[in-house]
Parts: sequence; structure tokens; C-alpha cells
Amino acid sequence: MTGRTGSTTGLVASEPPAETWPAGRGGRVTMRRTNEQDRGALRAMVDGLSRESRYFRFLTGGRVVDEIVDALAGPAPGSLALVVVAPDAQGTPAIVASAEYVVTGRVAEFAVVVADGWQGQGLGRRLITRLRDHARAAGLRAMRGDVLSENRRMLAILRDLGFSSRRNPEDSFLHEVSMTLREEAGSGQWLPADWFGAY
Repeated sequence: MTGRTGSTTGLVASEPPAETWPAGRGGRVTMRRTNEQDRGALRAMVDGLSRESRYFRFLTGGRVVDEIVDALAGPAPGSLALVVVAPDAQGTPAIVASAEYVVTGRVAEFAVVVADGWQGQGLGRRLITRLRDHARAAGLRAMRGDVLSENRRMLAILRDLGFSSRRNPEDSFLHEVSMTLREEAGSGQWLPADWFGAY
């Protein structure tokens, strides 16, 4: 799914703990917070994506510019970036998935990408769930993201996780997904003001 790289700061939640679980290939994978040392491994993962996966996440089938990869490795204060690490064929740890949110006002704008060989194993679902839980703990009001309309697998995952979905009124090739995290007194559920006017 697509995502932004800029951010304004939000409230601070506790450091998300690392989580390890068995993978479908008989090994184990670990989800943890991204750090600056991940830049090279993130570059390798992004470069290894198929054109379709690169397009779904970054809206380009070509090379993703260094500034975007740098932002994945060094998110702005108040943001959260996570990676999933698994051993490659030689047993060397490699990043196989990445997810982040950046904060705009009280809203977490999120995006996620999973390496082609690891898609369909629940990594994206786990990452989105962790982002959601952390954003809620940080006191953010909602989560939102943009998903290409042809990315049906991601749209199905997000709907299953409880996100609402509509066609983006400014770009018919995108679906806007959102979830209310915190209901504020007198505000009801958070949705864009024109939500029911677009379809």
C-alpha cells in the first residue's frame, strides 16, 4: 500500500517490544522497531521487490529513490517504523517486510510492504495490528492509508481488520482506508467530513 514520508509529531507511546514467531518455512521471524543500521537491508528488500509490489507500495515500478528508503530507516519523532527480519538462504538475517506510520495532527498515516516471497504468510496483518495498537496507546485519534484499487489482497486484509474503505475522492485509482482509534467526547466516530458523499 502507498504511504507518505513526512510527519508532524504525535504523543509518545512506550517502545514496542520485539516479537518472534515460527514462520511457514520452518524458521523463525522477528518483528522489531526499525533502526538506522537497517538502511542497507531496507534498500536490498525494496530493490528485490517485483515491479507490481514496488508499484503497490511506492507508486513506481522503477527504482525507489534513496530519500524514501532513508525515511523508512530513520522515521521522524512521533512516528513508528517496524521491520520483520528472517534468515535468508545462507542464514543471514534479512528484512522481509516493513511498515510505518507518520503522524498528521492526531491521525496515523500508515503503509506496509512485504517481500514477494513472504506474501500470504500473515506478516502484513501482524504489522498493521502492531501499528494500530501502538497508535492507540499513543493517544492518536485514527489511522488512515491509501491503497491502490487493484491491490485487492491488501484491501481485503484491511477490511477484515476492521478498517472502513472508500474510493479516494481526489484519485479514483486509490482507496482510502481508515479506522477510529479513540472516540472523543461529542465527536462520534472519526471519519472524513465528506465520507458519505464519496463512493
